[in-house]
Amino acid sequence: MPRVSRAIVVLAFVAAVLGALAIRVVVEGRSALAEGDELVAQGQVLDGIRAYETAARWYLPLAPHVDTAYAKLRTIAEHPAPDPAGGAQQLAAWRAIRAAARATRWLVTPHADDLTAADAAIASISAGVPQAATADPAWHREQLAREARPSIGACVVASLGILLWIGGVIGLVRRGIDSTGRFVRRPALVSGIASLAGMACWALGLYNA
Repeated sequence: MPRVSRAIVVLAFVAAVLGALAIRVVVEGRSALAEGDELVAQGQVLDGIRAYETAARWYLPLAPHVDTAYAKLRTIAEHPAPDPAGGAQQLAAWRAIRAAARATRWLVTPHADDLTAADAAIASISAGVPQAATADPAWHREQLAREARPSIGACVVASLGILLWIGGVIGLVRRGIDSTGRFVRRPALVSGIASLAGMACWALGLYNA
């Protein structure tokens, strides 16, 4: 029975932490989305694009702010303003879509269709630049398709975060809960802090990879 109680406590702890992280992601994503809307309404489109990209990077499966951010970026990219600034805004929007899609890849690539469209559009635009290495869009698509290596520092932070997270959970089970299923205050507190710090490092590493 004590073992069952420990498992329930640990699962509840992990669920609470994951829930808190999910809430943080949604709150930050919606905040960035609102900031983008405000900036675009003020005519600061490039700054708005950066805010939309930030919203898209705060990725959580099924989170509505992510789809909305991509939709707004594609609207800017596919319907540029009919003036010299429109071209810069169009390219910036496609690059923001590409950056957000690549930054949030894990076992799958969220918004893979948007990423494909962005690569094709950027390649086409880049081929038309007078200083371009070649006017062949296929060459530019090939360059964009190359996998960019993630930052070594970000990978180290993410890896250490996972180890710290797992170590915190193991510490909570082994030392933070006694044989009766009660928390042992100091070990439980240390293990909890370690787990939270590990999850934060993991998320930070993935975000900056």
